[in-house]
Amino acid sequence: MTGTLDAIHTSLSYVKGSLKNATVVAGPEKQEGFVFSLLNPPVPLGGNIISLDLYVDDIPVQKKSVHVVTNDLLVNASLLSEERPLAFKPFQSARFLVTNGGLSRGRHKLAIMSRMEGFELITIPFTFSDSVNSHKEKVVLPVDPLLETESTEDMFRDFATPLALSGKKAYIVCSSSGALSAPWTWMGVKYDNGGLYVPPARVFGRIMVEISMEEGVRKRLPNFVVWSRHENGVLQTRHELAGLGVTRTLFVPHESKGFIMTTGLRLLEGFAKGRRGRKRRVRIHFIIDGNITSYGLAAVSQSNASKYDRKNNCLLLSTNPQRQAQYFGTIGVAPKSLKPRKILVDSFDNDLELSYDLEVGSEPVEVVLVGTGSFTSAKESLKEFVEMRDNYAEHLDKTRSWFSGYSSSTLTVRQTGEKQNPEMNRLIRAYEKAKAALQYLKGEYDGLGPGICAGLPRFPNYWARDTGWSLRGYLAMGDYSFAKEAIDNFLRHQSKGSNGVTKGELPMIISGKAFLHSTTYGSADSTFLFPWAIRRYVMSTGDLQYLRKRWPAIVDLVDWGLQKDLDGDGFIEHGFTGIATKLPIQDSTWMDHIDRRKSANDVQALFYESLAVGSELARLVGDSASEKRWSARAEELKNKINAEYWNPETGYYFDTIRKDGSKDASIRPNALVVLMAGAASDSAKEAVVLDRIEKEDMTTGWGVRTLSTQDPKYRPALYHDGAVWPLVTGWAALAELKLGRTEQAFRYLKSMADRILAENGMFAETYRGDRPEPFNSCILQAWSVGMYAHAFLEMVLGLQADMVNNKVTINPRIPESLKAGLGVLEFEGPVDGSGKPRFSIFLESSANLVQARFPGNVQVSSSTYKCI
Repeated sequence: MTGTLDAIHTSLSYVKGSLKNATVVAGPEKQEGFVFSLLNPPVPLGGNIISLDLYVDDIPVQKKSVHVVTNDLLVNASLLSEERPLAFKPFQSARFLVTNGGLSRGRHKLAIMSRMEGFELITIPFTFSDSVNSHKEKVVLPVDPLLETESTEDMFRDFATPLALSGKKAYIVCSSSGALSAPWTWMGVKYDNGGLYVPPARVFGRIMVEISMEEGVRKRLPNFVVWSRHENGVLQTRHELAGLGVTRTLFVPHESKGFIMTTGLRLLEGFAKGRRGRKRRVRIHFIIDGNITSYGLAAVSQSNASKYDRKNNCLLLSTNPQRQAQYFGTIGVAPKSLKPRKILVDSFDNDLELSYDLEVGSEPVEVVLVGTGSFTSAKESLKEFVEMRDNYAEHLDKTRSWFSGYSSSTLTVRQTGEKQNPEMNRLIRAYEKAKAALQYLKGEYDGLGPGICAGLPRFPNYWARDTGWSLRGYLAMGDYSFAKEAIDNFLRHQSKGSNGVTKGELPMIISGKAFLHSTTYGSADSTFLFPWAIRRYVMSTGDLQYLRKRWPAIVDLVDWGLQKDLDGDGFIEHGFTGIATKLPIQDSTWMDHIDRRKSANDVQALFYESLAVGSELARLVGDSASEKRWSARAEELKNKINAEYWNPETGYYFDTIRKDGSKDASIRPNALVVLMAGAASDSAKEAVVLDRIEKEDMTTGWGVRTLSTQDPKYRPALYHDGAVWPLVTGWAALAELKLGRTEQAFRYLKSMADRILAENGMFAETYRGDRPEPFNSCILQAWSVGMYAHAFLEMVLGLQADMVNNKVTINPRIPESLKAGLGVLEFEGPVDGSGKPRFSIFLESSANLVQARFPGNVQVSSSTYKCI
């Protein structure tokens, strides 16, 4: 009986015909090797494999030559151990890549010998024989599995990595396998966040694609992915199963409220002949979670109805009419003439299904799934669907052009020369990924206007605090036109001093009725962040006309802080004043899940910054009264911060002053804002603060914690009492650069770049404090990528423009460890909001030389490099 089960397990698990020779590219090296695929794990029922050996014709293969790829990860067999097992789930497929030379023509016997956790003394064999397929592949194997390869060829990667692909009016959450399915942990619970989001609703949940052929067995495409590429706003994947090759392209058109998934199918070489001549009948199944869920801060499912529209060959979905909002969705395929073989609309859990029969041969056959949504009307959703379905190829071209155009129109960085530093290339690749992510985060939703989505998928609306920090990235990259639009949108919502809101205050969040919550005020620090952004925009573009036009609103911005010292002690008071009975909000600082009342140090530092920046802007417009008033108050506040917040016993700033006058000595990263804002009284204090932040209880290999591990309150999974935030890691990098500590800054930037590359261009909101695992986090957070872009450009270029006076300073702060083997760094970027006049800068760090070319009569200087 055991022998029979072994034979059945092998015959149902090995993908016959998948044994192929391959040219393997690993970094600069090319090797000959071979690949094969398993539909099920090489061990029955799955489990943790702690050792794996491969034999070919009874000859052992070196473990370092054996790579195993599942839809979760890529693992080298030599690295397997009890501490680092390879986890195989039941029914999980895998692909094996062997890099010790190709196989000779003919039939070969292969044996996989596995040892499992808990059964270490037992070796489990998996043996099969097959002939080498005549089709040869070219495969790229990353030297470091966390690294994305630059090659345009096939590549392996962590196919389970979630992605958020977005246009200005909709976004999707998917995995790198191409499935609109992405399990993700929120509030400690892991569930599937995949689907189409047309803010404020998730119109469709998880969407899976399955393939069945003559034998009728349905196979899910994600289990058979062999490579994946995410570039220019488009995810492309390739899948192979039972002689069938499938390519998928997934994207969101930037002006549309929907997504497009193209699926191309063809028989692989050697499989074209079947029972029906040169074609095989293939059925493709789209299984769709049809539960429409209102999103924003409140994820609320509603009663839904669905029906099939025969005229337009699509499914129509809608929620039941509600006073708050009603949502609509449409989904179907192109070509329109392709009629479904099966339609399911009445399942218990509202799972929908559309299945289509295709005749597939050696030439590709394409099916295109299109989904749209609306909270206006069913008619609008259907109209959008028809337009996208009939023009999907044009939408694909426009999407790629939109993203590639954005990359080239903003500040570009590249390393040239025969010798190149690989670490610098990693930083540059992460920067390019960050730019694409920031393009994803641009929104222009109905009723909200243009803005920056705080994070996807959870926070698609515009938060002033997130916008303020993220704008530093957009402005550093030279995206001046959009930055101005985002600033102006908040200024349009600036309080006039009514309804209990202080005059000049910006809203904490811009929202609308369909989000099930309205525009809200009450943030402690958001308003303070905007004078800095306005100054950066004006100085970078020389747009004094904009400054003069917005001056009354800017005066109200800066004066707002002067009205928030409620007890007269010279410091800003704060506290949550809204109603959030179902959300754990205790305060109104960025750490809103803990109580830091009454006067947190970062709030005082940002108030100081707004006063200091405001006085500079006042000088530009000739408002001498405001300049003197704000400058004097800034100096007074700076002295008071250093007198009251500095703790000589710990060599650190107190985190907050309580209402009773007591001071909180918790070691948190908020003191970094004091340094960044220029509110520290001397460099000695700044150095001591940075020394403290660099210690292991605060700094990890993936960023900076929100609380010292030595604090009794510390818990690694707590949002603001232990989690790692890229936002504050960016703060640390910038503070280090400000003090000239370039090696330490590089350390923080490297940790950020590692996460961006490991997450396929995403950058999560938070990570656990004990391991680099996103937790209670958005998949893509605006200020995470924004702060990386800002800090990276500060280090490699250090460009400070004063286009009001036609002056530019260039002060790169590249650490010595990066200068080794560094090629020439070439920069090109926009001069103003139009994006047309551009500058170019060439940086040769080995000789400390910089050459800059600016249009017009611009004076260029540098205190760290020689200008030529």
